[in-house]
Amino acid sequence: MLIIGMIAVPALPQVHAASGTYFDSIVVVAMENQNYADVMGTGTGSANAPFIGSLLTASATIPLYHGYGAVGRSINGCSAGCYTALISGSDQGISDGYSCCINAPTLMDTMASAGMTWQAYCESGCPRGNDHFPFTGFNSIHNSPNIFASGSVSTANFVAAANSASPPVFLWFTPTDSHNMHDNSIQTGDSYLRNFLVGSSGSLRSPAGGSLLASNLFQSGHRTLLLLWWDEYDPAPILFYEPGIVKQAYVSSSDVYDEFSILHLLENNWALPTLTANDAAAAPMTEIFGTSAPPGLTTSFIVSPSSPVVNSPVTFTATAVGGMGPYTVSWNFGDGGTATGAAVTHTFTGVQSYTVTETVQDSSTLAQTATSSQTVNVKAASGGSGGGSGGGSGGDCLLCGTFSVLSTSMWLVVLGGLLG
Repeated sequence: MLIIGMIAVPALPQVHAASGTYFDSIVVVAMENQNYADVMGTGTGSANAPFIGSLLTASATIPLYHGYGAVGRSINGCSAGCYTALISGSDQGISDGYSCCINAPTLMDTMASAGMTWQAYCESGCPRGNDHFPFTGFNSIHNSPNIFASGSVSTANFVAAANSASPPVFLWFTPTDSHNMHDNSIQTGDSYLRNFLVGSSGSLRSPAGGSLLASNLFQSGHRTLLLLWWDEYDPAPILFYEPGIVKQAYVSSSDVYDEFSILHLLENNWALPTLTANDAAAAPMTEIFGTSAPPGLTTSFIVSPSSPVVNSPVTFTATAVGGMGPYTVSWNFGDGGTATGAAVTHTFTGVQSYTVTETVQDSSTLAQTATSSQTVNVKAASGGSGGGSGGGSGGDCLLCGTFSVLSTSMWLVVLGGLLG
């Protein structure tokens, strides 16, 4: 037995990961009760969920995903019916609050028959029970040692499973309603996902230690598909992430996908038999796989003030379009000075022209770089020539600033003329 926190986790059999067509492992995080546009906009992100928006630039999504069934198929009794449909090919005629047990085969049964491993986790004692965690609702699996639903289950336990030497082929996580956007806002649910997937100090390109995307399952050599799935709503949010396999920044226009399509995707990937006529008839979503480069990266910047004055701070603000965020921005001010960041300040100490160059790199798997340059003309401060090169013409000095430096003989000529 392996002990993770207070949870006894059976050691997984030492088997090779199942070799699938598009992925060898899958991680599913089940979210709740939100409309597609509120979470993901038109497929490129929403201001309500900035982290999810950054994830979309490296993922595939389906704005017309039907949580209640597509192309004539119906899924009723949701939430519960949506969950049972995803793992059994039918809503099983149940609704919220149903009791164990449903006598029907599940994806877990067919996976086990093929020698494939799975684990399912339900956070903090699984307060919604079978409604949001179908694994405890089926007769064949409800007592499985692969189910973890005690009060001490957290994202840390789940990450530990993903970090194991032999991670399960199928990993499922159900957050509580205070984390999954059911009872909390989209904004706080987005922050929860950020902390879970990359850590509060991490990013998609560099996830923090202890986060899911920093785990063994998502390291080089593993082909792991991450699925963020929302039950209910039509359309409902959905996102697929697998660098190098899933298309980046891909927004599908298809109108034929539902929970049965997800199930068929998994069956199709591992050559497993279908469970019902529903998943057999459903299109398996294979359009999300392949190569698609993110849009070309371009950049520009604004100088403020537009006519800088010597020895006064100047603000430079960069804008990047295309590519895949987040972006890294660096500056060369043409006077030996450099800086990093999207908005920076710099002070020029000489009255002259400087070529300022800004360079942006995106977070694509094959990083893109773009540059932008401007000539910045730094002028003298009012009443002076700036940079310590001469005085002004005001005050009591008759000749100050009137002539450039003259030789001694020339000054004698000038003075002689003035004095008569």
